[in-house]
Amino acid sequence: MGIRFEKDTILNWINEMGKFLRLLVSKWEGELVELEPEAISNGYKEFFKREREELLKMDENELIIFVASLEPEQIRPLAQLLMYDGLLNSDKVILQKAKVLFEYHMKSSGSFSLEDYDLLGQIDKALK
Repeated sequence: MGIRFEKDTILNWINEMGKFLRLLVSKWEGELVELEPEAISNGYKEFFKREREELLKMDENELIIFVASLEPEQIRPLAQLLMYDGLLNSDKVILQKAKVLFEYHMKSSGSFSLEDYDLLGQIDKALK
């Protein structure tokens, strides 16, 4: 049982998720000082209907099974959320999960994005 959206609803979801991710990017880049500590946890709950701890407890295979239940347009934003969560909290386990999801998304969608390769490079740099 996954999260399913109608066309207009998924567009609204993508829009709202984009706004949320821009906040995280601003925080990571040092442009935003004020970000409530629970903001990231709330993002998992609001956008993916899962508690942060629940997603972080999943191993890579369980995470892939979970994202297979999502709309294809939701996989990359979850990978980005995990990436910024891992970067902001200096957590290599979370970064590894983000890397797995980026790679899964590229493979399952057949998409090639230079931005994704750049994000994977940031993850690899942080994992070293």
